[in-house]
Amino acid sequence: MVEKVLGDEAKNAITCRPADLIEPQLEKLESEMKEWKQQDEDVLSYALFPKQAIDFFKYRAAQQTGVDPDAADTETGAYPV
Repeated sequence: MVEKVLGDEAKNAITCRPADLIEPQLEKLESEMKEWKQQDEDVLSYALFPKQAIDFFKYRAAQQTGVDPDAADTETGAYPV
């Protein structure tokens, strides 16, 4: 039946679960964002929405520490009060 539908392309048909063909990426993603991880869900947020997740992690850190990263001089460690 597959040969009838796909013709010559039948030899290229995927016969396994498609996700099995993708290399595992969770450990790589976790190492990329390890400075921001506070809970396991953070890695999933970063995997799905990297830019938005980093923006959120910066906002969350600012709320937790009381330091505005836009106003802080991170090179010298001077933080406005």
